[in-house]
Amino acid sequence: MFALIRPGAAALLLIPWIAAQAVAPLSLAEAERLALDYDAGMRAAQAQTRALQAQAVAEGQLPDPQLSLGATSLPVDSFSRTAEPMTQMTLGVSQAIPPGATLRHRVARGEHQASAAQAATAARERELLRELRSAYLELSYQEAALDVIAETRGLFVDILAVTQSLYRTGRNDLQDVLAARLELALLDDRNSALHADRDAAHAELQRWTGPLPAASTLPDRLPELPEPPPLEALQARLETHPLVAQASAQVAAGQSAVEIARQQYKPGWMLDLSYGVRSGREPDGMERSDLVSAMVTMDLPLFTGKRQDRRVAASVEETVGLRHQRDDLYRRLQRELDAEYSRWLRYREREQGYAEDILPVARNNAESALNAYRNNVTDFTALTRAQSAALDSRLQALRVVVERLRAQARLLYLAGEHP
Repeated sequence: MFALIRPGAAALLLIPWIAAQAVAPLSLAEAERLALDYDAGMRAAQAQTRALQAQAVAEGQLPDPQLSLGATSLPVDSFSRTAEPMTQMTLGVSQAIPPGATLRHRVARGEHQASAAQAATAARERELLRELRSAYLELSYQEAALDVIAETRGLFVDILAVTQSLYRTGRNDLQDVLAARLELALLDDRNSALHADRDAAHAELQRWTGPLPAASTLPDRLPELPEPPPLEALQARLETHPLVAQASAQVAAGQSAVEIARQQYKPGWMLDLSYGVRSGREPDGMERSDLVSAMVTMDLPLFTGKRQDRRVAASVEETVGLRHQRDDLYRRLQRELDAEYSRWLRYREREQGYAEDILPVARNNAESALNAYRNNVTDFTALTRAQSAALDSRLQALRVVVERLRAQARLLYLAGEHP
């Protein structure tokens, strides 16, 4: 059958396999770049910022002037332009001027709204990196755990061979062989469950990065993240966190809205200038002169109780609410920082404990139990207990490292570390 495949066709069949082998491991930095490029919400937020910046410029401009064309004092019996001396064709221009410093405060409000949108974009970038790193680290754990399971499975295969050898020589009974096979089957089931978790973690990572090659893997080593600064420095940086900056900009925009409402106590203005063209002649034979008219119209904000007063009160209360929201947000970030920093310290302590104490003891205990079983000094139950403890210790140590890195990623989100 295989002799019927031509060399060229065989080469074509090998291309997908070669391509799969050529996929480079996905580093954390590359995953971050993919996530930032893939996120449509980031581009939408950037577009919203540019729109508000352009709108802020427009808010500072006077309303468009109005042009008027018409005929005045036109007799209805003849519709003649020359019959009556008052008849004229008019061309007028009018310009409205908002009250007080309304335009200046509108520009300030627009600029503050644009600053809030820009801060929201920065906050989304931080949140995106935090979630991406969490998903990347979870996938790293699943792949590393699969390697540990594969290594342990090789050890249990050897143990099964030892139990079968001892059974053939009459140094143990059939129960040990069956127990070894059971342990191997349970390990295979655990391996299947980890593969399912790995696939789920891979799908979660693609939620942030977009589609990845099916054969994509991660580097053998866990990624390194920048060390977070001391707690005092982190607490100081919270004041410049994008979420706080966004809330502060919204408060400033609300204060500008208060000033806009207060300007309504001042009169607005309307300037009108018109030019009237008259036809015909006066009774003395002189041509009728054209006429120019100018008019200034001014608002009279006399009854302010149910309009201006209410608008100012509403703007003030809205700004007070925004200020309370900002303060609540800041306190929430402080609580989150305290909890994450404490969690990070505890994971770091546990990581050190596993590296210096638990893992060496578990490894030595497993080796001693295996040697003792080979020498018929201990039973199979003690052997499997020691091997299972060693496996669980390795997986738990790996989980502690990953959780420490995830807590570190959340601290970097709060600290303001940028990619």
